[in-house]
Amino acid sequence: MDETLLRINQMMRSLVNEVADLRERVVDLERQLEKKSTPVQSPRPILLGAESYGSMGRIYSEGYHICPLAFGEIRDEGECLFCVNILESK
Repeated sequence: MDETLLRINQMMRSLVNEVADLRERVVDLERQLEKKSTPVQSPRPILLGAESYGSMGRIYSEGYHICPLAFGEIRDEGECLFCVNILESK
């Protein structure tokens, strides 16, 4: 019985050491990844003049999408929330 407990204790120590080693490797890999990764810049919003909004409003009123999802396609189901959002963001 004592021998079994001793073996279990040794196995536990071995596992604890292995987990500690794995944690160190993970930390090292995360540091390497942080060094390699470039910061992601969010795109700047496109500022449009009043004339551009007028042109887009005209195109939209003629029945075409002005949103990036479906630009230039014919609107066949009424209002498009994406297009309207662009027009209202002025």
